[in-house]
Amino acid sequence: MLVRDFSSAQARQELRELVGYEDWLLQHVYKLTEDELFPEWPDAVVYDAETKSAVVRNSGRLHMMLGDWRAGFLQVAPPLVFVASFKLLDMLFEWILKANDRLNGYQFSRKIKELELPGLVYPSVLHARSWLVEALIALYKGSESLRGTIIHSRHFKASQGGLQIASSKNEVVGEHIELSAEELRTYAQLSVSVLKYLYGDWHLDTHREKYLRWQIDGLQKLHKLEPLGQVQPRHMCVRWNTRDPNIRIVDVPRIQREISERSPGQDVTFDLRIVITEDEQSPLLAYLIPYEVLPRLDSLPEAQWADYSSPIPD
Repeated sequence: MLVRDFSSAQARQELRELVGYEDWLLQHVYKLTEDELFPEWPDAVVYDAETKSAVVRNSGRLHMMLGDWRAGFLQVAPPLVFVASFKLLDMLFEWILKANDRLNGYQFSRKIKELELPGLVYPSVLHARSWLVEALIALYKGSESLRGTIIHSRHFKASQGGLQIASSKNEVVGEHIELSAEELRTYAQLSVSVLKYLYGDWHLDTHREKYLRWQIDGLQKLHKLEPLGQVQPRHMCVRWNTRDPNIRIVDVPRIQREISERSPGQDVTFDLRIVITEDEQSPLLAYLIPYEVLPRLDSLPEAQWADYSSPIPD
């Protein structure tokens, strides 16, 4: 069976067109932009070049909501948010099934049956993460009957931005599930984020993968899988000031240990900014080393150092 190249411009454009309205709606009502979800903060921890003592810097953002329509909209629109989030998953799986020549009708039950059978080929982002495929299918399957309740019956109630809802099929009403406003946001954010990674609009690094796992654990009442066990992820940038021009001798294990001690209950990743100075007033060079490169920093060939050069920070 010949499967279409999921990474082709045509395939990605077809997916964008399938999810167009719902994708646009959720991104706008929740401000689901890359900068909002994964902002670049100033260096959170700065090590002194001489003493190697650390100074912790706190940063934050102030959000002004005066006159913003989103808060009022989200108070009354939980059913719409749920249905739109489900629709993104539905169109994603329809796109995958069609590419595999296994779209046997548009009924949800038929799609779910095909997804549960072996042999499907997935885009590389999903293929490399079987836990993500399993979770998305389970979330899709667990949401399908609830979506039917919203569209076809009245066994739901929206209150304070949350949603109380029960499955209802063949006039049989199931157990009620309560989704908070934050859980609905998580559902929307997870659905939108997966699409962004599939489009290639966002880069899926270690921190963002942990964030997906954390979000999936936050939706356990819908997918009913065993938790992945991901504690809250956090990402920061650490600055290491030094007089030594050899970046391979930076004490990465010490930095990791001290950050972990300062962040109990969080799974912290960090990029490392190395600033080489003659004195505190005269920085000479700066490098920004991504978290994924840190395990091999002590053996990084000098010829590759320039790949990570960065502007000298203020």
